[in-house]
Amino acid sequence: ELKLPKRLVGDLSDVVYKKSSDHIFFAVELLNSMVRGSTIYFSMSRRQFHWKLDRVYSLKTDETVATFIISTLSTLHPDALKALQVLSCCGFHTDVAVLELLEESDISPCRGIRSSLQYLVDVGIVEIAGGLVAFAHDLIQQHVYENIDLSQRLDLHFNIALFLGLKTSMNSASIQAMGSIEDGFKNLYI
Repeated sequence: ELKLPKRLVGDLSDVVYKKSSDHIFFAVELLNSMVRGSTIYFSMSRRQFHWKLDRVYSLKTDETVATFIISTLSTLHPDALKALQVLSCCGFHTDVAVLELLEESDISPCRGIRSSLQYLVDVGIVEIAGGLVAFAHDLIQQHVYENIDLSQRLDLHFNIALFLGLKTSMNSASIQAMGSIEDGFKNLYI
């Protein structure tokens, strides 16, 4: 947060607004990239942020928000990238309950999927709503998925299916067993 009066940030704000096409995640990532590239910097002598407006104007931005976000994937922590790979194998969106099941497996990254989710939301790669985790754009999911080595992707699909299949089988068996027990109790009282 710059904490500067509007009159000082007006020009910067206008340029970021135009370059981000009014997409908040893109605007945040654009500002972060300007800080990383020292286009926006903190002046110790003036004790405030400054920027080189000519450099801001000349910044080349990608055509779409998704393309810009994809360009930042290489900077992700390995656990966050692994979480994205698992998510991409599940499709464009995944139920949170499925991710909680996968959290128990060796498929998920060392720190787990859940630990990476908030970061991935903050940087605009995924969104969480209504019990679903979804990629912010289908091109992001496609890019992550297609950049998994084919043999690794096949192993990941197999392991996800096997793990969920075993979990589902156990749940189905438990449900059937509970049904049998319930029927037995009903017969006692009839």
